[in-house]
Amino acid sequence: MKHGFHIASALVALTLASTSMAATQAKPMKGMAGMQDMQRMQHPQEAQGIGIVKAIDIPNGTITLQHQEISSIGWPAMTMAFKVASPHLLQVAKIGDTVNFTLHPSGMTSTVTSITVQP
Repeated sequence: MKHGFHIASALVALTLASTSMAATQAKPMKGMAGMQDMQRMQHPQEAQGIGIVKAIDIPNGTITLQHQEISSIGWPAMTMAFKVASPHLLQVAKIGDTVNFTLHPSGMTSTVTSITVQP
């Protein structure tokens, strides 16, 4: 009978633990409600960068830039393709040019909104 009592006690403990965990997971953690807004506030609407033009893809409306770190949005230096806000931006620079650019940060779908070639 002792074994039956221990097994029943263990089952009750497991049930209580599971119920407690489920209740904890269902409740938002304190301060988490505004986390998405905070993430949006941390990244400005525009960011400035400096980079070298590596490719221009007119049919797809993209420019590939090997850019320096963009600390205002927490990006390390990297090379990536960006959509451009206007097709005329693809006419401003040529492959190999060093450019200053402005972008609307949105992760992998960030958009370049202006480009100027450095002298």
